Parts: sequence; C-alpha cells; structure tokens
Amino acid sequence: MEINFEYPLFSVVIPQKNRAEYLVHTLKTCMIQDYPNFEIIVSDDCSDDNSVEVVKEAMIIDSRIKLFAHEKHLGMRDNFEFALNQVRPGYVMALGGDDGLVPGCIWRMYEILISTKKELLTWTPSSFRYPFTKDIEKNIFLIRRKRNVGVKIINSEEFLNKIAKTFFYLIDECPMFYIKGVVSTALVNKVKSRTKDRCFYSCPTPDGFSGVVLAGEVENYAFTYEPLSIGGSTIKSQGKNYHRTDKKSRKEAEQFFNDNKNRTMHPELASQPYSPLVTLMTADYLLTARDLAGWPGKFKPFSYESLLKASFKFLEKSTFENEVLVRELKILREIAKQHDLLNLFNSLLKTTKRKVVREKNVYGFVITNSIRFEGKELGINNIFDASLATNFVYNFYNKFSLKLFIELIRNTYKVLKRSRKYKIEYLPKIDD
Repeated sequence: MEINFEYPLFSVVIPQKNRAEYLVHTLKTCMIQDYPNFEIIVSDDCSDDNSVEVVKEAMIIDSRIKLFAHEKHLGMRDNFEFALNQVRPGYVMALGGDDGLVPGCIWRMYEILISTKKELLTWTPSSFRYPFTKDIEKNIFLIRRKRNVGVKIINSEEFLNKIAKTFFYLIDECPMFYIKGVVSTALVNKVKSRTKDRCFYSCPTPDGFSGVVLAGEVENYAFTYEPLSIGGSTIKSQGKNYHRTDKKSRKEAEQFFNDNKNRTMHPELASQPYSPLVTLMTADYLLTARDLAGWPGKFKPFSYESLLKASFKFLEKSTFENEVLVRELKILREIAKQHDLLNLFNSLLKTTKRKVVREKNVYGFVITNSIRFEGKELGINNIFDASLATNFVYNFYNKFSLKLFIELIRNTYKVLKRSRKYKIEYLPKIDD
C-alpha cells in the first residue's frame, strides 16, 4: 500500500505473548483500516505457540505490519516499553493480542484530533469476551449504552481529582492509550524525559498508568462515546489468570509477579509488591506520576484511611478466590501499618462481607448499562466479527427512540394495510 506522508503517522503497537488463536483476528481488524499513513507493530515476547507464524503470514498480505520476535523473555512491562520505542513520530495506541480496531477508526481519530487540536484522545470501547471454557462455547459481545453527544473536552485536573477521591481509574474518561486512547508521540516523549531511565512505563501494568501520567501532561484532552476500538477478553488474559487458582493460571500469574519483583509500588504504599486491586493500582499511578521530575499534573492529596476503606469496599464485590485474597490482605495490612491505621484495617477485616455471585453467566440478548448479545447467535465468533458489527449496533442504538419505535409500528401497519388493498385486473390483451 502506498504511504501518503501528507497525513500524520498513526501506529498501533501490539505487545503480546501466546495469543496466536486470537492474534489472527486482531490483525485483521488492523488490516482493514484504510487511513493512508498507518503501521502495525507486533512485539512478540518469546511465544511458544505459533504467534510468530501468524504475524508472518499477515505480513505477506499487508506490508504495514512489522514484527519483532524476541527469543528471550521480556515480561509485560518491558515488552510494552520495547514496542513503544519502535514507534516513529506521529500518534500511537496499543492493543493486546486479543483486542481490535473498529472499521474506519483511524480516520475518525485523525478527524477528532485535528478538529480539537488536542494531543490526547480517549473513548469508550466496545467489548468481546471469547468463550472461557471448552464446555461453554458461547461468547459475549457488548456495547456501552451511551448516546453520541459528540466530542467533549475533559479537564485533566478534574479527572485526576475524581480518581484520587474514588481510587478507581477504570472510568470512561481515563485517557490511557491501551485499547481506548491515542496520543501524540511528542507527549509520550515528554513523559520519558521526566524518568531516570528514560522509560515511559514506571509501574508494572502498562494500562492505567499511561492514562494518569498523560492526563497530567495536558490541561485537557478530547473524549467521545464513539467505540473506536474493541477490548477482548480471553481465558489467557492476565487479569483473569490472577482471579483463578488452577495450576496453569497460577504459574502465569507467578511469572508476572516475578517479572516485577524489583518494581514495587510507591514508598507511601509501603513499597509493597504489585497488587491487582484497582484501588491500590490507582493510588500507585497517582503517586508515581506525582513524583516524576517536573510533572505538571495536579490532584488533591488523598487520605490513606479513605484508600483502605475503598479497598475493602472493592473486595466486597471482587471475584478473587480466597486463596488469592490472602496475599492482597497482607499487602493492605502493611500499608495500614505504615500509616498507623492497623486498628482500622483489623476492623474492616472483621466486618467486611463479600457478595459472591454463584450463578453462571447469563447469555443472550440483555440490556443493562450495555447492549449485550450472545455473539454466536448473530454469527459473531471472534474480535474481527465483533468489530464489523460495532458501528452498526452503536449507530442503530443512537437512532433508536420512542419516536422511531412509533414510526416502526406505524409503517409496519401501513405495509400490512397496503398488501390487503388491491383490485382485480385482467392481464392486458396482446396482438395476434
């Protein structure tokens, strides 16, 4: 494909490991993009499946794909850092090996960034969950039930203060460029210039930290409810591994912890090892960004008493197994000790009760805060199929209203009525 350098370069980096069966569909969602200056960078972290072969086959079809196949294990954080370092000036976003892009999304990103003159854009992605077991072959495809109100401008300080109060970074407005955002490489380089090792990622997990640290680099940024990408979830997802206690999942989780054993959380969090509790991750992102040299981000100091309470509140609805919870409770206890809050910790430990849902997942058509389908019923079997359906479902939802429903009933009646009103006519005569 001929490259048009009149348009800024957009790069999608895909740092991945052992996602071959999903990666083939992820690459397809990238290959259908028709933006004229676009590249796809895959960094494979020493996979022992056929991931490299999958990428090489795609490269034969699409010259925009670049592959870096590592022969030695890097770990998630270093693999993301490596991939980011391969990007040329322009704009960049990251996908996992099971995520995807929506058709035409790169053009839409370009349009929004140019029209708003912003360096940072985020959005609400749609989601696709692959079957988690061989016994249940059903999947879940969902799109957030949000009306398209156009492009909004988000104040960075308000966003940072919001998550410093709730300790929950996983909100629509979080401008992380993993799955749900795109950022100028100039802004990425600003963050790198503030770190001692000139690396972008200062925390073990590469998603939320990017949203926090980048928000602090700008006064405001662009946001839209349009689902420009689609997040995938599989049995191999790192977050899912930690929730489970089977041997294979525990092994992969332990590998992740070992990769980050020298990269602990912030000293104010008692320099504890990485924790997957969203509350602690949020606090760690904020504190780590705050301490970067010259970082201009602003948020009000938070209370460690509030952090403990929020963490136990989070545990009430968490799906962690008890075996896994023990580690996290020990981490919370060490943080409580450092801030003379051990009495509060013991009280919360004694009184907190978990709400454990034992029922199996509900499949099929559901409307809650999302529009949800059982994909296989609609011929949606993978992230590529889901990406093709995303724009239609989202646009149809935005068009649908009480007025449209009434019009639907009225027109249906008219069609039925019209089919019953007719007169009988003979065929025309023809010449001999």
